[in-house]
Amino acid sequence: METLLWICSTAAMLALLGLLALRALEELLGIKVRLPAPRAASGRLDPANWPWPAVFAASLAVLWLGALAGYLLMDEPSLGFFTRIWTRFTQAGDAPHYLRIAQYGYASAGEYANEIVFYPLYPLLMGMLGRLLGGRYALAGMLLSQVCYGLAGVVMAKLAKKDCPHPGAALAAFWLYPFGYFCLGVYTEGLFLLLTLLGLWAVRERKWLLAGAVGFLCALTRTQGVLLLLPGVYCAWRDCREHGWNWRYLALAGPILGYLAYLGLNKAVCGSFFAYQVYESMEPWWQTPQWLGDTLAQQFTMGMGYPGLANWIYWPQLFLYFIAAALLMAAWRRRLDSAHILYGTAYLGMSYTASWLISGSRYMLGCVPMYLAVGSFKNRALRALILLGELAFLAYYAARFMEGQAIM
Repeated sequence: METLLWICSTAAMLALLGLLALRALEELLGIKVRLPAPRAASGRLDPANWPWPAVFAASLAVLWLGALAGYLLMDEPSLGFFTRIWTRFTQAGDAPHYLRIAQYGYASAGEYANEIVFYPLYPLLMGMLGRLLGGRYALAGMLLSQVCYGLAGVVMAKLAKKDCPHPGAALAAFWLYPFGYFCLGVYTEGLFLLLTLLGLWAVRERKWLLAGAVGFLCALTRTQGVLLLLPGVYCAWRDCREHGWNWRYLALAGPILGYLAYLGLNKAVCGSFFAYQVYESMEPWWQTPQWLGDTLAQQFTMGMGYPGLANWIYWPQLFLYFIAAALLMAAWRRRLDSAHILYGTAYLGMSYTASWLISGSRYMLGCVPMYLAVGSFKNRALRALILLGELAFLAYYAARFMEGQAIM
């Protein structure tokens, strides 16, 4: 089975790269190839057309309703709802690391030196807000995540209206992602989502300076942030063929500069530009780069060997890879913007090149083109089926997380 998974996952990635190559031949080199025709956008009203304050409020409402559903579906509810929320979203997973960095900064040696693996923008902003709130750093982290998530919903609606025949379905797919509840707590997900969506929207609108600035910040938030370079360069190349050279394209190096700044932080704190890679390869993460096919095969092996964790970690990650690949292929078929598909393919690949992957389900929240693909489907029943499936899994996994299961 492991060999079959390796072959299938590798074939899926190669197929995506082949489809992107066909699109690039047409759009960047002007070579005509037989491709699907673009789809016209629907004029029907949907949530994506609501005023931005309504989209912001709805985004947060869905986030909290998902957590409430999880609480009500717990096998043995204990503590009050808000106490449970506070406990799980400020003490589980990576939250204690971010809180410590926000308060005390990075350690150059000792027990907490390995926290250099956590990128600096989120704890920096949390520390600034926490001091304004009188030292309430956990509250600051939760507020920051949730405000960013609400704003991410607003940008998601704008992006979907540009590219999807059914933008409301894309927005709903974003809202109902089964692991989106991490945006309630002290995690980078809300901030990373907002910056990712802003970056994709900026290059879509040819706002090169904004795209570069956002890419710089995104690369200081999480490793995958550097991937915003790819849609930026792709859109710039496409734009250059039509309008000629623009010096603002140089700003698209922002993600690279952000990553270099993070390496500089590693050097200043730990004495090595790549200290974070050393610490990532050690306990408790044990992560080193490997081919994604090896990761998928490993997921199956770990799932069979640790059935107690399989339902919370390994099976969701394994299935999400193939679901995301299928959605990206559908996005290509439905003629969504090539820059988005390029980003989604690179994001999928990078997310699954980490050995000992345990947070893949949470990471895939940032694979934005998946949601756009749902908004591109013509069949209403298919869109509804996908959204209902998301809703069911959201309730299930939110309940298990609230119970204290090892969902990371």
